[in-house]
Amino acid sequence: IQHPSGGGGATGAVADSSSSTLCRRPSLSVHNDSDVINTIVLLEKSGAALVLLQQSSTPQDDNNDPNQDDEISKLIGRRSQIKRKKKQDDANEAAAAALPPNNETLVDLDLDKLPEFKTERPVRRAKSSENEDSQNEEEDNNNNSKNDVPIVDFQAEYDDENELHICNRLIASTRSWGDEQRNFVAAGKLTKRMIKEGKFVPGDLQLAHEQLLERGILTVETSPSYGAALRSKKLSAEWILKRCLDEAPTDLLPETVVVETVSQPSWRAGVPPRRLTQQLYDSVETLGTSTVELFQVRCSPLYPTRFVASALSTAIESGCCNHVGVQGVHGRGKLARLCRRLEAQDMSLTSNAFEFSLTNRQRESLLDVCKDFNVIPLVLNPLDNGLASGVYTATNPSGGRATTSGRPQFTFPELERWQPLHSVQETVAERVATRVKRSLRDLQDRFRPRYGPPPQINTDITTTQVALNYVIAKGGVPVVEVNSPKDAQELAGSLGWGLTEEEVEMLDNAAALCKL
Repeated sequence: IQHPSGGGGATGAVADSSSSTLCRRPSLSVHNDSDVINTIVLLEKSGAALVLLQQSSTPQDDNNDPNQDDEISKLIGRRSQIKRKKKQDDANEAAAAALPPNNETLVDLDLDKLPEFKTERPVRRAKSSENEDSQNEEEDNNNNSKNDVPIVDFQAEYDDENELHICNRLIASTRSWGDEQRNFVAAGKLTKRMIKEGKFVPGDLQLAHEQLLERGILTVETSPSYGAALRSKKLSAEWILKRCLDEAPTDLLPETVVVETVSQPSWRAGVPPRRLTQQLYDSVETLGTSTVELFQVRCSPLYPTRFVASALSTAIESGCCNHVGVQGVHGRGKLARLCRRLEAQDMSLTSNAFEFSLTNRQRESLLDVCKDFNVIPLVLNPLDNGLASGVYTATNPSGGRATTSGRPQFTFPELERWQPLHSVQETVAERVATRVKRSLRDLQDRFRPRYGPPPQINTDITTTQVALNYVIAKGGVPVVEVNSPKDAQELAGSLGWGLTEEEVEMLDNAAALCKL
């Protein structure tokens, strides 16, 4: 199709009507379907121009061939046929895609002939005791596998005294929780000076508790007498521990092992054992647990052994505790009589708690006595109120810490007396740090859990950690007060390493020299 020049478009064609030839139809050659469609599109686009040209030209073109019009009509009909064929092919492809794979044939189900399904609830019948026991064991195994949280126990191979295994041979104490006389602050924000004085709030205790669980220190000791003045406000040690247990993420952290201790004021002349059991019931209810792992009773020379044994056996029979122990049994004879009375009732004494530290070694022989009777020696006050920590020295009496009264915790003569021991502690800490850094990779591979990252082992050894590992090397289990995340980190830094026999001997000799 040839358009005239000038004027532009159809208007130009009308203006130039005097041209000899306005439109000239070329010969059409079609070879395939695409040529048909392209040709028709071209003709349709120029159709409007053709009509205008024909109407505007005064002399009619007598050379128009009707055969060419028939050819255009045939092309249009052929295009319609091609489109119908394409639609049919698309429909066939969609039907083929809807068919099931592997040439599976669809079955036309008759819904009227389907069987009736029973939706009645099955009747539950009582099971025998054997079936119940087996089902309970399966449920326990499932719960254990579900709550399987990786724990790094550096003392897993320790030869335990009895059935109770204390993870990593360390116990965190809640002795100061809820006690305003021991730097506890019930509410408010702490200032820098208050933090330097050792003040702490309930939020610090919750963070410290989670850090202990993350590092594998699972055992926590508490008592109804700790922070009893704030019990009505639910800020005693037991209530704060209950909050920590409830808010700890159980899917990420292991379960806390609770050690419950009955305070001395509960013991009075003529108090029956059931009164002691009632206190255990109250503590378990406050903590929101079904049982506690270890229940301890503080003994006194005024009470006979048979009374203590009867109280412990009643606590075991109540089902609120798994193991029982005592505090303050310092004589070999009394400990032997107590063990015999419990054995007569098919029970055993699990632990005995007493004070021992690097600067207070009066009860050192009691460690071996407990081992002879298969009793775990729990060591109270293993830092001797800070004197054995090596933080307070003659060259640094304040230990870099402020006090409420403004006076140092220890006098200069006391610290000067223990200066040889503090110097040896610093030397041992440097030796241990060098040894741990040299064998850090071997220690991580040795204690690597089945899954999870390698264990964290402290290489910045402090004199406080040396004092704690000294107690562990002697066979005791330190019960350490933890009142802040910093205390939790200090306690966790004692894991993964120990003292050699030579280092323990160095500390023994230095402590003996200070006693002269």
